[in-house]
Amino acid sequence: MIKTIDYTCVIMSNLKNLFYEIAASRKGVKPLFEPAHVLKTLLLLYEKEPIGRNVLSRMLGIGVASTRTLIKRLKEYDLVNVDYVGGCILTERGKRVIERIMSVVRRIENSTAIIEEDLRLAPYSWLAVLDNSIELVKKFGIVNIRDKLIGYGAKAALIVFVEEFAYIPPDKELNEKKYSTLRNIRSSLLLKFGDVAIISFANGLNVAEKALLNTLIDVVLDTC
Repeated sequence: MIKTIDYTCVIMSNLKNLFYEIAASRKGVKPLFEPAHVLKTLLLLYEKEPIGRNVLSRMLGIGVASTRTLIKRLKEYDLVNVDYVGGCILTERGKRVIERIMSVVRRIENSTAIIEEDLRLAPYSWLAVLDNSIELVKKFGIVNIRDKLIGYGAKAALIVFVEEFAYIPPDKELNEKKYSTLRNIRSSLLLKFGDVAIISFANGLNVAEKALLNTLIDVVLDTC
């Protein structure tokens, strides 16, 4: 019997390796950026290119020297180009990488304003919506995802499934009838049957975002 190859899995797994390679130590020196910063850079450029190095540094929350190193590495992997007047822009390969990820991760955003007191596990939160991904999340493991978020610095984590209603798995009794935040998330983000929201909570906004992005790289790009 000939074994078929799932090329989607191969591509996604290779993307995870790519993010880790870009953020890896070289000659014994570890850069001051993480895979999360790599992903955020590509997302920012996809939305707002071109972006100058100094502006990008502020948006990433890392120093100019670290941003310069990050840009250099992104260029090495043909993900960005640098226009010395306009700033950084994505290459065609960079656009394909982000579009591949966005085919699963439909939204990534600051969710602090839509989390009400009933489920506010820390002052700040970032949220990602995974399109039709309940089975993907089950395969990786809900507890494993929560552990990833905490391991990357989040103070707390929340996974939300959407079927007939939004609920906190595995207990369908913990649903939007009990928690208005779940109803708010489903309606304001236009979540549909099969969608998943992954929420990272922290005492700092940047910490919540970084934990979420690092976790997304591990979960979305390594579930085949």
